[in-house]
Amino acid sequence: MNALKKFVVRYKNIPIQARASFWFLLCSILQNGLNIITLPIFTRILTTEQYGFSSSYFAWNDLIVVICTIRLSYGVFDKGMVKYEKGRDKFASALLGLTTAISVSMTALFLIFHSIIEKALGMSFVLCLSLFIVQSFAPALLFWTARNRYEYRYQKFTAVTLSTSVCCTLLNLFAVLKIPYDSGEVKVLSYQVVWCAVYVIFYIFIFSKGRCFYDREIWKYALTFNMPLIPYFLSTLILDKADRIMIGNFCGNSEVALYSVSYNIGRLMVLVTSSLDATFTPWIYQKIKENKFDNAKKISASIMVMFLGMSTVFMLFAPELITIFAAEQYKDAVYIIPPVVVSYFFIMMYGLVSKVEFYYEKTKSIAVITVMAAVIDIVLNYFAIPAWGYVAAGYTTLISYLFMSVGHFILSVRISKEKGIYAEIFPWKLLIILSLIMVTVMVGVNLLYKSFILRYSVLLLLVLYAVIFRKRILGIFLTLKR
Repeated sequence: MNALKKFVVRYKNIPIQARASFWFLLCSILQNGLNIITLPIFTRILTTEQYGFSSSYFAWNDLIVVICTIRLSYGVFDKGMVKYEKGRDKFASALLGLTTAISVSMTALFLIFHSIIEKALGMSFVLCLSLFIVQSFAPALLFWTARNRYEYRYQKFTAVTLSTSVCCTLLNLFAVLKIPYDSGEVKVLSYQVVWCAVYVIFYIFIFSKGRCFYDREIWKYALTFNMPLIPYFLSTLILDKADRIMIGNFCGNSEVALYSVSYNIGRLMVLVTSSLDATFTPWIYQKIKENKFDNAKKISASIMVMFLGMSTVFMLFAPELITIFAAEQYKDAVYIIPPVVVSYFFIMMYGLVSKVEFYYEKTKSIAVITVMAAVIDIVLNYFAIPAWGYVAAGYTTLISYLFMSVGHFILSVRISKEKGIYAEIFPWKLLIILSLIMVTVMVGVNLLYKSFILRYSVLLLLVLYAVIFRKRILGIFLTLKR
């Protein structure tokens, strides 16, 4: 009992920012976890054609989000919380009025040109219409969660996020199991209907508090801030979703399913990257601010070495992951996992070095690199997918992220030299060596998939290494925590 009281006292003494960060991170991990938990269920009750269709649908959904809402819940919302500190309810309400106006306008355009859009998306009128209607209400939940994040109201945020995510996931699964209709269409439509019911609640809540649909100053401020960011938003989306859309157009929904399952399994690495990034970011920012780098090079090197080892284990264990999370017909998708995992290695690396760019607010250069990577991804997909099939998309995505990593690396080196911190902040040469090793490992792992004994021998060696150097690995996290 005394131990529990001590724990409660210690917990309450933790700064609210740290407590909030912990709960926000936990919610993110659990939300991703729900997607992973339901993956083996959906891959077994849906055909590859149906699962591929749902993946393509949600890829288009993410594109429509940018078009209908210009992502006002990102960037301008946090800035608005400062600019309109004494009128946050009105600001949120006016922003919701703006997204509603844009979404309704886009829905009207769809109704006028629906036959063209249906043909382009390869979906029925009802499915296409659902993509647009939902966007009138969806920003409400995003605004509510963004404000609670900003104001560190982690209790409400956690309760709402977890309860809605669990309930909506269960209702979506129940609908697919019980409604006697095409399971692929039931999956996407039930998802939209259930979540739309949640959005409407927050839509009413925000308008009831703010009581403002239109405010000329707020609308102008929001549009001026976010409109220039649309190329960045679209480019980021293209890097993540365009491959599925293009595979669907060139190869069909069954191939989209094979690619999506592997990609979703590979996204387990996001749990690692998000956790490390959430811890590393404030730590390195503080080091730059104080100009006291101590063991910054050693910590960043250890993080990338550790991530390389984890990526290798993940790739080696890929056939078993496919067996656990997907049905028998998905087994050939194992060859997508290595390039996806290596893509996350480069995402982790450019996320590491780009802290310098973000700290010194070089956001225009960041946007240029992202747009160029997206263009490369589309061009490579256009030629590679028809020639080599859906597997090629994994490697075009890898090349695009490699380009981003190189771009951020060069830019960060230049900024670091200008600020006089080049020698202290990152082990630049080691990062290049680790990148070459990671690509080499990917090639080797692909060859090992046909040999169970060799694959598990390498796995055993890596596990032994982790056990032997466990104190050093734990020390990385303890240093970042301090």
